[in-house]
Amino acid sequence: MWSTKLEEECFIEYGNGPENLKSVTATMAQLTVDNEQAAQYLHRAELLDLKPGEQYSYRIINKGSNVKSGIFKFRFPHNENKSHSFLVVADMGTLTKSLQFMVHEALNGLYEVVFHVGDIAYNLNTEGGSIGDHFMRRVSKFTSSIPYMTTPGDHERAHSFYHYCYRFSMPNAPWPMSEDSLWYSLNIGYTHFISINTEYFYLQSAYKQLQIDWLKKDLTEANKLRDSVPWIIVMAHKPLYCTKSEMEQECQEENSYLRDSLEDLFFEHGVDLIISGHKHCYERSWPMYMSRAFQLNYINPLAPIYIVIGAMGYEYMADKQKSSPFWLAFAMSDREKELFARLNVVNKTHLVWSVHASMTNEDVDDVQVIQTKHGSFGEPGAKALEKMKPRTGGSRNLPPEPFHFVDAINIDYQYQPFILSATVFTISCVLFLFLRHSKVRKVLRL
Repeated sequence: MWSTKLEEECFIEYGNGPENLKSVTATMAQLTVDNEQAAQYLHRAELLDLKPGEQYSYRIINKGSNVKSGIFKFRFPHNENKSHSFLVVADMGTLTKSLQFMVHEALNGLYEVVFHVGDIAYNLNTEGGSIGDHFMRRVSKFTSSIPYMTTPGDHERAHSFYHYCYRFSMPNAPWPMSEDSLWYSLNIGYTHFISINTEYFYLQSAYKQLQIDWLKKDLTEANKLRDSVPWIIVMAHKPLYCTKSEMEQECQEENSYLRDSLEDLFFEHGVDLIISGHKHCYERSWPMYMSRAFQLNYINPLAPIYIVIGAMGYEYMADKQKSSPFWLAFAMSDREKELFARLNVVNKTHLVWSVHASMTNEDVDDVQVIQTKHGSFGEPGAKALEKMKPRTGGSRNLPPEPFHFVDAINIDYQYQPFILSATVFTISCVLFLFLRHSKVRKVLRL
C-alpha cells in the first residue's frame, strides 16, 4: 500500500528475477474524513503467486506520467520446518523516542513479520491526518520490505475506525476494510496467529457477537490442525489481565468485560499466548485461568499465558504497577526503557519470548515455553480449578483467592518464587521448633 496527494492511477511491477516480471493495477480509495492535511489518495495492489521463502523486487509506476519509484525488496515468509522469528510492539507512535531504532531493528534480517498490537501513530487521524502520514512515512523503511501486521486499538476507534480501515489491509478482508472485518487469522510456520478487535467488547454493537462467533469457529478449525500448526497466539490490544496502576484499567477489575467474553474460550481451545498492549508497561503472567496461577513455570503450561507489551507508549504516559498479584511472573515500568519483544517459535514444542530495551538492545526478560501437549486445557469453569490441584501438587501452588494483591512498590517480581519458598520454609521451621517443646507434645497427646 502507498499514498499520493493527487488522484493518480498506478500499478506495481514485481518479480523474483529480471526475466520473471509481472504487473498488477492498484485499487485506489480516497480519504474523506479528517483528511485536510493528509495524502488523500490511498492505493493497494495485491501480489499473486508468491512462493514461500522467495525474495521479490517491486516498484510503483504512475500510469499517466510513467514516473517510477525506487526498487524495493522483500522476502515472502517461509513455511519450512525450522524456526520463525517475529518482532512485536504495541502503543508506538510519532513521539516514541526509539522509533528510528525500531526501524533499524526490523531491518536487521531476523524477522519475518512485524506485529503492531494496537495504538498506532497516536493518532492516524490527528491534525487532519498529518500524524498518520508522518508515522507511515517513518515506518515505511521497513514496511516496504517486511509484512506489517496490525491490530486495532482504542486510538484507532475514531469515526468507526475510519483511518485504520483505509490505511491498512489485513487478511481475509475487503479493502477498504469494513467494521465487520477488523479481525483475522493466519498461519505462519508452526503458529496460528489470531488478531481481534477488543474495542467491540466495550461498545453496544452487533460486531461483538459477530467477532465471537467467528473466533469460536476459527479456534475450532485451528485445533484440527494442531499436529502441523500446534501453537495458537492471540493479539488483542486491551489485556484481559493487568496489575493495578495509576491509570484506571478495566483489566484490573474483578469483573472484566473481556474476561467474561474470552477467557473460557481461550482456556477451552488451548490458546498458548495472549499478547496485548494498551497499558504502558511490561507484564508477563504465569500460566493462569480465573485469576489463578496454575504453575510457577512454563513447562507444559496448564493454562494460557498473558503478556502486556505496551512499553513503547511511555512518552504518552507511563503506567506504574501498584500491585503484585500472585499470577504475575515479571513486570517492568521504566520510562527510560521503551521495550519491544522478539518471538522465536523454535519448533512444535519450544518457543522463546524475549523483551529488550529498544535503544540499547539490553535484555530485559527472557522466557522459554515448552509445550509437548498442545490442545484444550480442559472444560472451562470453576471445576477446572479443582482438576488442577492434583496436577499441581495440591492447593499450595494456587493463591487463596482470586485477585489477592500485596503492596508491590518495592518488589522485584522475578524474586516472587524465592520469596514464597522462603516464607514456607520459615513457617515450617517455626512449627518444627514449636512441636519439639515437651509441654506442647504433652497437650497434643491429651
